[in-house]
Amino acid sequence: MNLKLKKVYSVSKKGKPEKPRLFLQHLVCEAAGFTPKGELFISINESKEEIVLQNFPFNDSNEVFSVHVASRKSRLSGKERPLVDTAGDKYAFLDINQKIEVNVYRNGNKGQIVIRPLEYQMLENNTIPTPKDSRIRVLSVCAGSGIGTAALVDTNYFSAVQEIELEEDSAEVLLHNFPNSTIFNGDLRDCNDIAEADMAFVTL
Repeated sequence: MNLKLKKVYSVSKKGKPEKPRLFLQHLVCEAAGFTPKGELFISINESKEEIVLQNFPFNDSNEVFSVHVASRKSRLSGKERPLVDTAGDKYAFLDINQKIEVNVYRNGNKGQIVIRPLEYQMLENNTIPTPKDSRIRVLSVCAGSGIGTAALVDTNYFSAVQEIELEEDSAEVLLHNFPNSTIFNGDLRDCNDIAEADMAFVTL
């Protein structure tokens, strides 16, 4: 599966007593190809501090439960958009207010979300492999809605491989306009996975 989106945010809380809450809004769910009322299979691995949600059954996991994708109607389009809202003691290994990384992978209709505490090592970067393409590969930092990247891609000499953007609405536009690129949605200071690129387009 290909990494489509990485989002970093803090774990929230729900209920009394407070329990860790995973609230995955439409940006994340649509990137994974989740649909309203669709079944999700969830596996929790406390030793690895990892939660995996996917829209297809697990082959070999014992600790699996399922939920259905909820939805919220868009005020603009009137369309039902998917979201996942789940909380409970099963997520207790995630500290409330701790930063987590939400990694969205997709291959056709199969979607998977891997959630874990933010793994950030200042002196180490992970490199995301990119498709083989003879064009100049562009990494866009503080990408906004991708106007600069689009201008480069439109020349047909460049291909977009990654966009880093803080604002969620802009990240949604980037996902739509650059479906073969990887989007990081979060604070630039939390970005530790960088795509292989030939050029950085930086618009701070």
